[in-house]
Amino acid sequence: MTTSHDTRRSDRPSERSGRRPLDRLRRSEYTGANRCLPCTAVNVGIAAGASLVAGVLLGPGVGGGVFLASLAAVWLRGYLVPGTPELTKRYLPERVLALFGKAPDGAGRGARPVGDVEPEAYLLDAGVLAETPGGDDFGFAPGFAAAWRAAVEADEPSRGADRTDADDLAALAALTGLDRDALSIDWRGGAASASADGERVGYWESRPALRADVAADRVLTATRDDWPALPLADRSGILGALRLFVEECPACDGGVALEERVVESCCSSYDVVAGRCAGCDARLFELRLPASLASASE
Repeated sequence: MTTSHDTRRSDRPSERSGRRPLDRLRRSEYTGANRCLPCTAVNVGIAAGASLVAGVLLGPGVGGGVFLASLAAVWLRGYLVPGTPELTKRYLPERVLALFGKAPDGAGRGARPVGDVEPEAYLLDAGVLAETPGGDDFGFAPGFAAAWRAAVEADEPSRGADRTDADDLAALAALTGLDRDALSIDWRGGAASASADGERVGYWESRPALRADVAADRVLTATRDDWPALPLADRSGILGALRLFVEECPACDGGVALEERVVESCCSSYDVVAGRCAGCDARLFELRLPASLASASE
């Protein structure tokens, strides 16, 4: 009896597959670490509204049952209403998405701190930028361009395949002026997010982008008395603006060209202009296009 009973239990589909019954209903791409809080909030709101209507029309017990069943669906599958991501993209205002840290910002995927110094004015006053020969744009002034290139070439680990996390942390400590032991840097998808004691202090679209900032920081530290005294938010904003004028990749010397593309997330869709190296494909910067310019380019 015992052997026969055990055999029948081992033949059950849930045990043959090694999955619990609930696992068949769960959508891992929309739950757990992948759960989108704005989408979840929208679905819970819809569930509350539906349960309220059911409660009024069919009684409180039915309304409560509808609400519990709806919450279970959201918990297991991430969404109650199909197409929720498209609904949030279209109808949720950015100020609501911002409450969940989902609003697109002016710097693409990672916003830099906002300082009080106007970056372009500082760079022009410092003689870092100069008008191009045609007079219709700005670029690195010759003296700064030579010094920046020398700083890039002096940092050999940035141009090799053997670069380590220790190299990145050392560069980050020099760049921010913060204690190296308090810093951490997280590389995901080729981009870096830096934190100090758990607080975000920087974002770079690629390692060459980080190296461009490090080289510029070294030159400005050596040539500008006021540079080290500027708050980190101001220095970060100035370096980010300066990277818009980089024409040669710090990693491979390839030319940097502009491109427009659409950035998609579960809750938003927006147009950006990015500077990408033609040699190694690294992104040096990414900026969100204003709606007026984005629509004009379509």
